[in-house]
Amino acid sequence: MVNPGEKKAIAIIAAVAVVFVVVVAAGVGILVAGNTGEHKDDAYIQLAVGGELHTVQPARWCDVFVRECTPPRDQPQRTTPRVPIPLNSTALLSVSKTVAKSPWNLTTLYWTPQGLVEEESPQPSNTTYTVALRSRPDRVLLGVTITAASAVATNPDGSTDIARGLIAADTAPPT
Repeated sequence: MVNPGEKKAIAIIAAVAVVFVVVVAAGVGILVAGNTGEHKDDAYIQLAVGGELHTVQPARWCDVFVRECTPPRDQPQRTTPRVPIPLNSTALLSVSKTVAKSPWNLTTLYWTPQGLVEEESPQPSNTTYTVALRSRPDRVLLGVTITAASAVATNPDGSTDIARGLIAADTAPPT
């Protein structure tokens, strides 16, 4: 049989153990809360044109659940930067690891003698980082847009725009 002094000691030890577990669990929870292993600044594309390298930041980038966005969804997205690609040249478009680790889509806009042509090229996750883009007089590259997939099927307002981010560049040739 356990005497009252031993019961008290066991109760104190159990209480200390419970408090220790709670403190450690809370500390770990605080450290990892909201940490997805990526920073919003890690999402970008680079366009190598001639001897120049241009880094393009997202017009808007959100966490994978589209809860937190920069800039916020109720504000206008950032202005599309101009990265002119001369006629008869090839640009190399590279996406950052943050973009490439999940499915993404490349949309290119060309002017042709028949009119504007928009082409989409879906990319599976962790497969494609760099794409060559050619601009010719009969097929002028006007713009590129990268959209990255999110983990949501619909937005809170019920719409189905499920992109977590958008990175775009105006690539019309210099005038």
